Amino acid sequence: MQAIAVGVVAACVTLPAGAQDQQATDAFVQSIKTPQFESTITVAPEIIMESGLGSDLVSGSVAAARKLAVLAAEDAEASPEFFRTYLVDERWDVTLANKTFVSVLGTHWMYTGGAHGNYDFSSFIWRRNDDGVGDYMPLGDMFADGMRKDSPLWDVLSRALLAQWEAEWAKRIGQPLGDDDATWRDSAERAFAYHPEYQPVVTLLPSTQSEKSAGLTFHYSPYLLGPYAMGSFSFDVPYAVFEDYLTDEARPWFGGEIKPALQADE
Repeated sequence: MQAIAVGVVAACVTLPAGAQDQQATDAFVQSIKTPQFESTITVAPEIIMESGLGSDLVSGSVAAARKLAVLAAEDAEASPEFFRTYLVDERWDVTLANKTFVSVLGTHWMYTGGAHGNYDFSSFIWRRNDDGVGDYMPLGDMFADGMRKDSPLWDVLSRALLAQWEAEWAKRIGQPLGDDDATWRDSAERAFAYHPEYQPVVTLLPSTQSEKSAGLTFHYSPYLLGPYAMGSFSFDVPYAVFEDYLTDEARPWFGGEIKPALQADE
């Protein structure tokens, strides 16, 4: 059973022939299906066209799907009476693309049994080099103190994110945080604080000024900042909030106002 699952998935690994030599107009969509597993991977055309980035994301996503297909087959064989088909829907979208950067957000929805599925996010900032060969850029490279625990940047970002979360909580619930919500406030403060074991999921904000980013968007999956019914949270932090902590090289990358969502793709 494992060999069947791997074989079906592996047959779907390659990108369309000549994909990066053509003008992309449509998203790349890859559907994978076995008796125990169904997955759809969608990658925005701007990502597919980016040399190195598109092939990395597609091959990485398919490799992850291959592993999950094997696990689904094993679970179905071990407990057929309880097994439910594993389902995955993965999307990779661009939040900003200019001469310097391609900012990418991945949304991963997964169901592996239980009451409901869940989803989380991942992100990459891809820096375009002068020679046309890009590379991944860690968020910390933009800041003079990196992303170290003792950096004052964390206090600035945490306060900005916490204020937005409190306002969004009141908007969604219909009332401000109360004493009964103390556990969620503690969870939010931990989520916004420095964590050595992971990097925050962050994308670049589009700007009204050409070739600039207006700031950063921080993305949080369900359960991190509230009960599942509240869904996910995303908070925009204008560059003025953290401008003083940018490196000299990074300062020219930011400017302008946050571009409205309806204009972001123009």
